[in-house]
Amino acid sequence: MQMKHSKGITLLLAGVSAISLMTGCGSKAEAPLGAEGGSEMNEEVYEGAVLTGMVIDYADGEFSVLAIQEETADDGGAIAIMPAPGSEGASNTTKVTYDTDCEFQIVKIDASREKAPEYQDAGSGDVQKLTEIIVFGEELSSGEVQADKVLISQIYNKDKMPGRY
Repeated sequence: MQMKHSKGITLLLAGVSAISLMTGCGSKAEAPLGAEGGSEMNEEVYEGAVLTGMVIDYADGEFSVLAIQEETADDGGAIAIMPAPGSEGASNTTKVTYDTDCEFQIVKIDASREKAPEYQDAGSGDVQKLTEIIVFGEELSSGEVQADKVLISQIYNKDKMPGRY
């Protein structure tokens, strides 16, 4: 299953993640109204990703991700659902494996959409528990993902996010 991201999902994912961590329970958030303009530059970060979510467990060569799921609201807008840490199960957790040639980068995303995403080199050691990640690679028939690139998402200016959450 390849995830397709609608406009504004970048900011939506950040908001859902932050809300989920603060409340300690699963959350739903609507895509922001008027999520136009600068969202395209953030949207490009997610193009081609097979999985987004939060790392809940990691070891050398693999980690488990609490996956963000997308649904469509009654009004046609996008809703991202992220289960709270501690509510992991087979239906919302994905095992990600990677080889030594897997590329790791940190991507800094401006939630206010005023600046383009910034990338910097990283390593597998930068993936820790509760790290927000974007995974590129191949979804295997087992449901696991073989990663060839992992972006470690760092979202800033969350207090300036447009729309409602």
